[in-house]
Amino acid sequence: MGEIVAGLGEFTPLVDREVVLRRPVPGDAAMVLRGSQDPLVREFMQGVFGHADEAAAARWIESVPPLLWEQEKAAYFTVESGGIPVGWGELVNLKLAEGTAEAAVWLLPEARRMRTATAALRLVCRYGFEQLDLRRIDAYAAADNMPVQVVGAFIGFRRAGFCPGLFRSSRTHQLHDAVHATLVPDDLC
Repeated sequence: MGEIVAGLGEFTPLVDREVVLRRPVPGDAAMVLRGSQDPLVREFMQGVFGHADEAAAARWIESVPPLLWEQEKAAYFTVESGGIPVGWGELVNLKLAEGTAEAAVWLLPEARRMRTATAALRLVCRYGFEQLDLRRIDAYAAADNMPVQVVGAFIGFRRAGFCPGLFRSSRTHQLHDAVHATLVPDDLC
């Protein structure tokens, strides 16, 4: 049965083989805490801050994602593999009137496999196209983060540009050059 999400309508978890995309719950706090402290997540994702403990991560899950869903600014997801929370997916800079958003996914180290990453990103994009009627989803990856670029290309993202110094690492505060890629519904595979 689907869950009613204020502003974004009904949400039913999406499945691709053993990977499930669902709404985050406070029980995901341990996974969010680990991800927020993972050096690669912090290096290549903007706006990820290290939670102090599981309680802080649970409070964040209970307050920030639901608020941004309600305001139609972002859609956040827990990525599960084999019934275990292993990562995070998101559509941010959500502009429903324009039909656009930006997609991102991060996974815990033990889940960083091509199949899991590909399925998670595909599910995030499917949700955007099928449930939100988006016309374009953008993604930005650090130019030196080739695995993320490969995952995006595998599901149909096409390189659209190069953006020098586009984002700042959450961990080192170093500026990263980024590759911009875009995806339209007909290209999702």
